[in-house]
Amino acid sequence: MKFKIILLASFFASSVYTAHSQTPVSYSQTSDAEADAIINLLGVQKKEAVSKLVSVSVKDSVAFWKIYDEYQAENKKTAKDRLQLYERTATAYGNMTPSVADSLASKYFINRSEQEKTLEAYYKKIKAATNPVIAFQFYQAEVYLLTAVRAQIMQQIPTYGQLINAAKK
Repeated sequence: MKFKIILLASFFASSVYTAHSQTPVSYSQTSDAEADAIINLLGVQKKEAVSKLVSVSVKDSVAFWKIYDEYQAENKKTAKDRLQLYERTATAYGNMTPSVADSLASKYFINRSEQEKTLEAYYKKIKAATNPVIAFQFYQAEVYLLTAVRAQIMQQIPTYGQLINAAKK
């Protein structure tokens, strides 16, 4: 079972990178329609992963999935902002200044904070509509998938420091 969950999370994380890596190496901007399509595709894959990670009784199923769908819808803007932030970061690698670096870091902090606030709000909604155990499973699944996605992205995209060190060689 654990192997299946790890495999599913790995597939989901690699899908994030694959879906976004269709952008040419020149880091062209993703259109709003492309970003929406990527986020929607990942939302479907993520829901499938959550269905494997969260055990919901028949009694609580309707309430849980209704709230989960609301969570996904509310989280789309944050996900789209994060996708655009990755693009801005890649573009900034060609002209990294202290002010650009500080601006990017601030935007990442804001994005993560918005994501955490949304996650906490929906944990509370799910807890009220179902029970704390299901809400905790939701929280764990989301954190697990977000961590897997972030790790996959970091493994595929070099950090600015790695680029500097590679240029020195």
